[in-house]
Amino acid sequence: MNHPDSTKLKREITRFLKANPGVKQFEVLASDICGHFFGKRYPVSKLATFAQEGLAMPASMFVLGTLGEPLDGLHYGIDDGDPDAHFYLVPGSLCLTRWGNRPRAQVLATTCSSGQPSYFEPRHVLQRVVEAFAARKWKPMVAFELEFYLFQAQRDNNGLLQLVRNPKTGRVDTATVLSNTRIGDFEEVIDDIIHACQLQNIETGAISSELGPGQFEINFNHHADVLRAADETCLFKRIVTEVAKKHGMEASFIAKPMLEHAGNGLHMHISVVDSKGKNIFARGNKAHPRLHQAIAGLLETMPAAMSFWAPNINSYRRYRGGTSCAPVSLTWGDENRTVAFRIPLAKQGAWRVENRVPGADANPYLAMAATLAGMLHGIEKQLDPGAPTTEAVIGRDENLPLDMARALRTTFDSEALNNIMGRFFIELYCRHRSAEAAAFHNFISSREYDWYL
Repeated sequence: MNHPDSTKLKREITRFLKANPGVKQFEVLASDICGHFFGKRYPVSKLATFAQEGLAMPASMFVLGTLGEPLDGLHYGIDDGDPDAHFYLVPGSLCLTRWGNRPRAQVLATTCSSGQPSYFEPRHVLQRVVEAFAARKWKPMVAFELEFYLFQAQRDNNGLLQLVRNPKTGRVDTATVLSNTRIGDFEEVIDDIIHACQLQNIETGAISSELGPGQFEINFNHHADVLRAADETCLFKRIVTEVAKKHGMEASFIAKPMLEHAGNGLHMHISVVDSKGKNIFARGNKAHPRLHQAIAGLLETMPAAMSFWAPNINSYRRYRGGTSCAPVSLTWGDENRTVAFRIPLAKQGAWRVENRVPGADANPYLAMAATLAGMLHGIEKQLDPGAPTTEAVIGRDENLPLDMARALRTTFDSEALNNIMGRFFIELYCRHRSAEAAAFHNFISSREYDWYL
């Protein structure tokens, strides 16, 4: 089965190897439902063959749990003989990494089985939603914002995370938001992260220190290619994790790594353009009614989308105790960071919506797919979001499912998400996350003995 873009890939490989003659190995990466990469490492001589013919890896890799183990109730890889799926290399994703003991190449791969993509590959779920926009001659324009923590590499005696020490002072980092001093003190690791992004053709924007000690945010520019934007966000997580190791630190994108400090968010900015490149949310200096309809769709589908925006047990801690800037209410507003869906200040008619609900542990492909699906639903149904919220929102909305079991039940029953994201995928996703939650709870911690022995 020849790759439809094999000629383009071969030219890309020729240019890459000419520019990087010392590279002897490359890694193939694909993203699973949990948002983690899996793949293999090969000698660079295999690149041209894979560009032409693709490669095979087990289809079950997409549905393994966080620890890379099969989950109860999912037959893939257990009683189906564990068949392979056919993978194609993704054009434009070949790049260089330098965090290992030698430079290596890296390339993304995506499935194609019997001429069709795997319905449970997250990248293809997002592609399906983007194609629903394309059918209306619309194209989403998106940007991700991703927060993360840096911690000490060594855990404490109880196996818990330790706050990172300032590389220049040796003191434990303090939570000073938007501090240029903090960015300067961590500049070696931050500069290495930015350099690794440049090697992988990831354009970065603003760098800021956040509300938590050791917490930072690095923004990405708006992207006309939604799939590439999600690719870059997944690759960025890997970059931060690997570069942090080089500097004797441990990076974390989990939603709430420490209860007493701010959580990690994954904010998404979205506009939509038509076939002429015109923003369909703009009407001169005012927002077009479609923007409010899209927000209404987000509000209506928000309960069902929570399992994608908060996919893990820890995710829901971000919406509860301690310092939090995570909006957990069915609200929207202009220039209001306490609402779920914010309309930022629109310069030169750049009207868009910002989804502030997802945690940084969300799978970028699926978080974006659920967001776009909600927006499309609202536009198609011409929904009304009601009045905007003009004051700060404090507290949680009891109409939202703020635990994993309730969230998954709501997702399963959502007609809107099933119609746009695909019924087969929704059913499998709900089984997958339910099985992982059950596996997580099937464990006795020391606290049970401390409390109940």
